[in-house]
Formats: sequence, structure tokens, C-alpha cells
Amino acid sequence: MSNNEIRDQKGSKLTILQTLRIQGSMSRIELTRITGLSRATISISIAELIENDLVCETDNRLSTKGRPATALELVPNSRVIIGADLDNKTWTLGAFDLLGNVIKSMKIPLYTFEPEETFKALAIEISAFVKSLDKSPIPLLGLGVPGLVDANHRMIRSAADLEWNQVDVAGIMEKEIGWPTVVVNRHRARGLTECRYGAGLSYNNMIYIGVGMGIAAGLYINRQLLSGSLGGAGEIGHTTIEPSGPLCPCGNHGCLQVLAAGPAIEQEFRKLVRSSEQELVYPYQNMDLQFLKMHDVCAAAEDDDKLAVQVISNAASYLGIAMANLLNTFNPEAIILGGTIPNASSLFVETATRVMRQRAMRPLSADTIVKTSVFKDIGGALGAANFAFDKNISISIFN
Repeated sequence: MSNNEIRDQKGSKLTILQTLRIQGSMSRIELTRITGLSRATISISIAELIENDLVCETDNRLSTKGRPATALELVPNSRVIIGADLDNKTWTLGAFDLLGNVIKSMKIPLYTFEPEETFKALAIEISAFVKSLDKSPIPLLGLGVPGLVDANHRMIRSAADLEWNQVDVAGIMEKEIGWPTVVVNRHRARGLTECRYGAGLSYNNMIYIGVGMGIAAGLYINRQLLSGSLGGAGEIGHTTIEPSGPLCPCGNHGCLQVLAAGPAIEQEFRKLVRSSEQELVYPYQNMDLQFLKMHDVCAAAEDDDKLAVQVISNAASYLGIAMANLLNTFNPEAIILGGTIPNASSLFVETATRVMRQRAMRPLSADTIVKTSVFKDIGGALGAANFAFDKNISISIFN
């Protein structure tokens, strides 16, 4: 068979490729058990995939009850996928192989937040970026974006912080670059990266919670993102934590987002500083409070500033309540905390975890692991690329 053509009439090769991509390295016996394919089909399909340089046998020997079994995994750099993530007025654009390795990445600063121009700015850079790669990528784009994404993963339904509404992202990008485009909330994209390559690598069922300017979660069952019927599964930022709490832009009172996200932390810290005679720790005591941001409050708390510790602890306690509710509802193996605030404040993570364990059912919370994310800026782009590939994978793209 030609190395440029892979036939797969029964879909066995595609099943094997997708299983190795999502579940990682495994033996032929494990592939047989997970895929339900016969040993003969596995043997024949693997031989052809090895011949086409898509799958390889590794030197690592997997432990089994019998003799050691050679592990199988995807060949590094066999195919290239592209993804991008929008955060903090910057696009992070990346090229990746199917094992999650970063082949190349770049930052694209934005000087506009007009929605169409935001995506056109990315499209302009993609052309030169692709030409700079040693290998042509699969013509498919995944985008991690802020806000609520529709169930078809083509449009931003709303991104209140940016005042965006009904933005046809896929339509814009497909017109500009001619590639099918898949859109996913950036926090859920980052969670997919953690699930498959990062802090959640050892777990099949986990929850990722991103905490920054807003709060959103991703729910992952068997390493696959659960999107929900309208694409909104995981919008925990708008769950009610304090019924008589502050008014949220969504119209509800006491949403988690207005109690524990970055803007709430900044606002509460400024208020306490104004009403307190206590001096801030250096170098924050001379800072204009209008310019003080959430990472400054996190840093002050890490330096044991009493007011900052109070603010971070209160915000984390609210998140801990939400985590306990999620734990009791979904019973995940692990919860991964990511985003600006968990990555900047160990106090925030420790407090949220302690409150979660206090409020969740003990038999459920005892074995639930809480970790912080491994991937930083590149996580959203990698997760978006993987999510787009999940949605569009076919044997033809491997030919």
C-alpha cells in the first residue's frame, strides 16, 4: 500500500488512531479491550499504521500480569495541527503534533477589540506562520475564545466583558483563510490540554476550573469535553453562591464570578485599603489603586500582606463552595485549577481546597485530587487545536 494512501473501510484504523491520541500510549491488549476490536484486526491495522509512519512501538515496556508488552503510540511530528487562544489582548498561536508537542508558537498583540478586526488580525498572521513550518499542517483551525460559544462551535453567543454578541467567528476565519474553524471557550480548551497532556493526564474523568477575569469550568468524561445541549456546560461563574450578594452583569445576585474572579478581588482589595490604616507591603504601598490588578493582590498575599490575605481567602472560600457542589454532583477523579489567580496564589488554591473538603460529602471528597495547571499561555491554543481535531477527524486527513 502506498505511504500516501490509507484505506479504512471499517474504521478500525481511525478508531486506533483516536484512541492512542486521546488515551495515550498503550499495549495491543489494552487497545483490544478499549476499542472492542478483535486481536486480528488490531494486529493488521497496527502493521499498516506503522508502515505509514503514524504509529510506532516504544522502548518503554508496560507492566502486565504476563510478559512485558511493547507500548504503542503515535509517531511524533507525523501530522501538524493549528490552534490559537485569545486572552489579555493577545493571540497565542501554536502548531502542535498529535502527541501535544509544541512545534512552534508566537504571540500576536491586538490593538483593537472590534470583533471582526480581532479575528482578521489573527488570519493575517496565520498565513506567514504556516509557511514558516517545515511540514504543511492539516487545514483545520481550533480557536479558544472568551465567552459563551454556541452548540455548533462556530459562534460566540456572548462575551460580556468585551461587549461581543453573536460573533460568527467560524464564518470570518473560513472566509479569510479557507479552513474549517472550530470555536471553544478558552477555559474549556485549556482544560482539555490539562486533561490529555498536563495535570490531569492520569485521570479519565476530571473538572478544570479557570479563574481569571471570569470563571468557567470544563467537564471531561473519558478525556472528552462535555459541551452540553447548547454548548454551555461548565458556566459555573454564573451559579448562585450568595443569594443576597452583589449584582452580576448577567442580572442575577451573588454569582460566583462577582465574588471570586479577578475584578471582584481587585474591587474588594481597593475598598479595604481605602478603609484601613494598615500599610501595604513593599512595593504595593505607593501604587495608585486604580492600576492595582489581581496578580498584584495575589503577590501581596504571598508576601503575607494581611488585607490581601483576607481578600484572597474570602474569594477562594467562595470557589471552594462551588467546587464542593461540583464534586457532589459529578464525582470527578480530580479538579484542576488554572488561570491567572490559581497560578499566582498558593493561598487561593489551598483555601479553596480546604473549603471544598469541609463542605463536600466526605466519602466523595476524600479521594478527589486537586492540582494546579501545568500549561500556561500555550494551553488554550493546544486544547483548541485538539478540540477541532476531535470534531473533524477522518482517515482522509492522514493521507
